[in-house]
Amino acid sequence: MMILFNDITSKDTYLGGKAQVLGLLTQQGFNVPPGCVLTALPEKEQEWQDLFKWWMSLNEPPLAIRSSAAQEDSKDHSFAGQNKTFLNVSSEKEIKEAIKKCFESIDATASKSYREYFLKNDKNAGMNVVLQKMVAPSKSGVFFSQDPRGIKKESWLIEVIDGLGEDLVSGKETPHQYSQIDQGDESYLSYALINEIAQVGIKVKNFLGYEVDMEFCLDHKNELFILQARPITTLHSKNLDEDYIINELKRLKKLNPIRTTWDGHTFSEWTGNPGFLTFSLWQEAFSPHYSFGDALEKLGYLSFKDEDFSPHTSILESVFGHAYINLNKLAPLFFGPIPYRIVATPRTHLKFDYRKLNMVTVLRTPYSVFKMLKVGWYLSTSRKKIINTCQKELATFKDKMNRPIEPSLYRNWSVEELVERFLKEHESFSRHALYWPFILIILTESSMSSLNALLKSIIGEKQAQEKLKKWLALGIHTTTAEMNRYFKKACAYPEKRPFFMSRYGHRGAGELDLSKPRWVELGEKAFYQLEPEQYDVYKERQKSNKNLVYDEIQKLDSFKRSIVLDEWKLLKEMLELRERWKMELLRPYSHIRFLALEIAKRFDLGDDIFWLDKNEIQKLLLENYSLQLQKKIDRRRKEARAFKKVHLPDVLALEELDAIISGEHKEILSKTSFKGEPLSPGVVQGRIKIINDIEGIDLEDLEPDTIIFAHATDPGWTPVFTKIKGIIVEKGGVLSHCAILAREMDIPAISGININHDYLKDGLKIWLDGTHGTIRAVN
Repeated sequence: MMILFNDITSKDTYLGGKAQVLGLLTQQGFNVPPGCVLTALPEKEQEWQDLFKWWMSLNEPPLAIRSSAAQEDSKDHSFAGQNKTFLNVSSEKEIKEAIKKCFESIDATASKSYREYFLKNDKNAGMNVVLQKMVAPSKSGVFFSQDPRGIKKESWLIEVIDGLGEDLVSGKETPHQYSQIDQGDESYLSYALINEIAQVGIKVKNFLGYEVDMEFCLDHKNELFILQARPITTLHSKNLDEDYIINELKRLKKLNPIRTTWDGHTFSEWTGNPGFLTFSLWQEAFSPHYSFGDALEKLGYLSFKDEDFSPHTSILESVFGHAYINLNKLAPLFFGPIPYRIVATPRTHLKFDYRKLNMVTVLRTPYSVFKMLKVGWYLSTSRKKIINTCQKELATFKDKMNRPIEPSLYRNWSVEELVERFLKEHESFSRHALYWPFILIILTESSMSSLNALLKSIIGEKQAQEKLKKWLALGIHTTTAEMNRYFKKACAYPEKRPFFMSRYGHRGAGELDLSKPRWVELGEKAFYQLEPEQYDVYKERQKSNKNLVYDEIQKLDSFKRSIVLDEWKLLKEMLELRERWKMELLRPYSHIRFLALEIAKRFDLGDDIFWLDKNEIQKLLLENYSLQLQKKIDRRRKEARAFKKVHLPDVLALEELDAIISGEHKEILSKTSFKGEPLSPGVVQGRIKIINDIEGIDLEDLEPDTIIFAHATDPGWTPVFTKIKGIIVEKGGVLSHCAILAREMDIPAISGININHDYLKDGLKIWLDGTHGTIRAVN
């Protein structure tokens, strides 16, 4: 059915906020370009003819054709960018095609993900389509009746650019700004016009009864047109978000001394803040009497002790929802109280700290020195033996955990059996399964430091660091690289997919978070279309660097050459073994997810189960306990949403937090060029696409010149890599999934760039140099 703007009433909420508001503003006499709304895709020819008759009555102007979903542009949800928009549509054929695509966009992955995330379901997702006469604008902009950033709460804000407003909304253009307090540049737009826009915007706000975000344009005669008006969706939660952030800051200050330092490198490949259940499991693993402490003790370190200097709780802590190791707690686990602190960069090492000199550290120094020497001797003489044991334990673990990767495995279990098995799997993973991987991680860090020190003594510090990064990038053959090759083969040859799923189905996008689905749950949706010819090209492109590191070591002009070679071989063996352990660890890890989901079905919790810890899941067996949890789940979800706005560095000091939260802690970078860590060589030009959640990405919408910008990536991102020119990640080193896959696919990549940087926004055109780790804006 077609409804003209003049016929829309205040009761027509089903039309969506966009269509309804445009209709109401039209009837109030505001200058809105004429338009209509379709409530369904025309099926009969007569319906199309009625539409074209309306268009011809306007003298067949170019049209703007946009979605207006039932919940779109409401007070709670904007649906910004989730559905389709088409501008300057100027023929009957184009009008039909644009309308069809707008109606179809309700089923796009991004739109579905948005509804499922914010509305918790995908039901009643009615779609309407707005058709509106295009205005040929000299300038376009947006008026906010209240500054949505919270910077100047008492002020309205206007942003304006030349031409169409699409580049303003997408972030491709940086707008001129004007506010009630700061009038801005009058040479670009006169104060008279600014005041006219503000007055109209305030009238719209007063008519609608809420703070508005009003899109407008000025034609070449400076006539003002209203194109859209909606509530400022960020305001309703802004104060609550600020409360959560302030309370978290108070909590951290109350629990920790001012010189507390945290290190986030350990979990750099988490593609976002971990869910509540996920974090509680890993936090347990870093607690006394669990796998991390046991691994330290196995290697001869002090570990957790029933002493005042030793921590009695987990050293893994949540800082604004991010997972960090508390370095103050970690330090005494090695050698007890010593006048040294742990420094996390460039590699973890000890540094003298005079502030830790006291009677206890002085008296314990002889014992600590003896302990250091003993551990050093043990590690230098026993590494090969430990590695062999790790390999045997991996074979045993693999055999023991050999069970189907099948989410429906627990479908017929009773709820009591499910909870009992869930607790057993949870405990086994945090207490036992991580034991040998932790030993490998600790041993690897020690060996990395030894090799770096050796190279430093031969070729100097800077060259040593660069050479070691190169060797790690090109000289390690990991199971992740092997998995990526099998994945592409399965994409090219569908008959190979069952084999791929049987071998790798327990992995997936965001796999370290239990709330994220595994590939086996996605089935065919896990794959993308790849022609066999494309796979053959990919195979041919693979380069063997098997002998590169050995050749470079032989060229070292030093008698230490043979020692370097031995150290490299050990390090290579440990790193490759560590990756094989990770592959097998994620098998029982996936079963913890499957069990949690099956328990959730019995209590009608859905994905809310991932906002609980194991003790709360156990208590679900108590009568009506699940009903008591909803407020707790809602609070944790809102907290997590607030904390997503907080960007923190990998290494963080408590005394820096106030400045970081207030925004006063800025990176010292030039306006148009940035330096990061090179991961994969090459130079490309393209436009930035920021991706915060891979589940919301529609691959078909990625432009050929896309350079994605993400917190981190994991194997589930492989389909995205096939569609892009380059990648920037906030976190990840030369052995990360991002680095391995980018090098395999000849995609330039760098890491170490703040994803929340004010300048690097969606749509910005840049040069990405993966060889030198630089980004430069295109003039």
